[in-house]
Amino acid sequence: MVRTGPAILIALALSVAAGPVRARDTKPQHAGSFSVGVGTFNMGHAHTSDGFGFEYRLDSRSWRPRESGRFSLIPTFGITGTSREAFFAYAGFRTDLDVTRRWRLTPGFAVGAYDRNGDIDLGGPIEFRSSLDVSSAVGNGMRVGVTLYHASNARLYDRNPGINALAFVQTF
Repeated sequence: MVRTGPAILIALALSVAAGPVRARDTKPQHAGSFSVGVGTFNMGHAHTSDGFGFEYRLDSRSWRPRESGRFSLIPTFGITGTSREAFFAYAGFRTDLDVTRRWRLTPGFAVGAYDRNGDIDLGGPIEFRSSLDVSSAVGNGMRVGVTLYHASNARLYDRNPGINALAFVQTF
């Protein structure tokens, strides 16, 4: 498997090398989006692993406080796998907060099922995921950015170590 540190640096360098663009999302306002991510799973623990994930967002309406004043929740479904064969499938909600015409913050919350296989023991199968994406439009409805998320069981089980993950993401 590809080491995530160099992969993230290369991907970020390529996105920066593309130079400044006057990019706006060109997809229809209510089209869904698909996101792919690669990064580090369970950062801060003695045994980190590489992570790879897919996510589908049903609706891409963003919240523009100055324009509409509305807050919209976007249903989201995803799966993350690790280099130690763990899987986390989840469903939840996100919201897009446009900071500028190009930059966007996307907080999210989800609940899911975790199958550890050979990876870290998170205490049980039910886990909660909170996340924050920072992304930039690069044209043709595509965005690149990073996501930081935390998954834990919210003390549903006796064991609750939680994990933190960081990934480079590309959204179509």
